[in-house]
Amino acid sequence: MLSIPPAMQASLDAGVTSHAWCWRVTRSDDAEFGFTDHDRDLDFDGLIYRAGSGFGGADIEAAPGLAPSQGDLAGALDSEVLTEADLAAGLWGGARVECWRVDWSDTALRVLVSTGELGEVRRIDGRFEAELLGLAHRLERVTGRVFTRRCDASLGDARCGVSPEHPDFASGCDQRLATCGGRFANIINFRGFPHMVGNDVLQASAASEAIRDGGSRGQSS
Repeated sequence: MLSIPPAMQASLDAGVTSHAWCWRVTRSDDAEFGFTDHDRDLDFDGLIYRAGSGFGGADIEAAPGLAPSQGDLAGALDSEVLTEADLAAGLWGGARVECWRVDWSDTALRVLVSTGELGEVRRIDGRFEAELLGLAHRLERVTGRVFTRRCDASLGDARCGVSPEHPDFASGCDQRLATCGGRFANIINFRGFPHMVGNDVLQASAASEAIRDGGSRGQSS
């Protein structure tokens, strides 16, 4: 639940407000930027929130529980802030966004409404558009490694190491150990676990083993 300063709540109850939206954006390189939909710049917490950038957002859809909330942001490509080069370099993707409701007549009266991060950032006719994702969307991400018999690298990426100029590169890779070694001679970079036992071995009881000498399961003596 939002903790709204009493003076802000009084203006809301009266129906006449001097409120504006402000967005604090922290990029992946820790650079911070402020934007507001007010008609002049606002300043609080050591950051200037720039007016006139066209930066703004739609209503954010939220659902109960852990379902991720989602909205959209849009703005002009400012040559001093939102440069084409920075967008192309991916510096804005995944940027942390704080959405504030601020009394522009007294910026000490403000409340943090939501926190999220930018999803896909698109450039359209001199403007940018981006998804604004709630932090709960991180729960949908796969983190860490997946342990499988096949390699989880993509052919030609940094973890794979196979050069796109390899004569068999166009043939692709099915992520099997035999393909990695036979086609690309790249066993040293194989990212799978080809000798990982299956569920049948994991679920087998000791009584099911003909030889119980403490040796490796699944390998003949």
